Amino acid sequence: MVTVFTLALLSGLFQALGYIVYIRKSLRHEVEPNPSTWFMFAYGTAMLTVLEYDRDADFTLLVLPITCAFLSLRVAAICWSQGRLKWPKRWLDRSAFLIDLTLTAAYISVWMATKDGRISEEQHVLLVLSFLALTNASTAVSFIPILGGAWEEPKNEHPLPWFIWTTAYCTLGYVTYLEYGIWTEFMVYPASNALLHGLVGLFAIRRFGKSVHQRS
Repeated sequence: MVTVFTLALLSGLFQALGYIVYIRKSLRHEVEPNPSTWFMFAYGTAMLTVLEYDRDADFTLLVLPITCAFLSLRVAAICWSQGRLKWPKRWLDRSAFLIDLTLTAAYISVWMATKDGRISEEQHVLLVLSFLALTNASTAVSFIPILGGAWEEPKNEHPLPWFIWTTAYCTLGYVTYLEYGIWTEFMVYPASNALLHGLVGLFAIRRFGKSVHQRS
């Protein structure tokens, strides 16, 4: 019988596999990663991991986001090495990143205030829940450039890694359901990311249709 822990590890493996495929295609210039978005992914996912840990999330829920945070940094590093990692020009990109930076500063302040007794544990829990909701919202905002880019220029993305990542988030969603049920704040992360990654994959499929049309 497959255990919850095994499924959690499987979600992390799917996540890593997606990154292996994506990084390989990036190095071969088969895909063109959006530089600012990938750095924001790394930062935002690391922040979300900290917040979920603060909410006493089980390790089974943290395997995938930890994997994502580290490997998305690798994609950002590739962009850096190619001279494409620059301060985002779109205000939506900047807003998502500034939200994450503000949440980091706010979380540190709340953590310190809780430690010295200025904020009660009950208040701490409510504030962390708010930060978690905002972090998930900033992730959705940071996807806008990738979704737009995949729709306008599907040749810049490849559907395979995005569908692998979708599988990873669906697996994490099932793990979350088994551990905490469906009505939990922890379900927002896998559910929203499964949808967003799946959409990018669907948009990227159009690259093959365009290739066939151009050859004909």
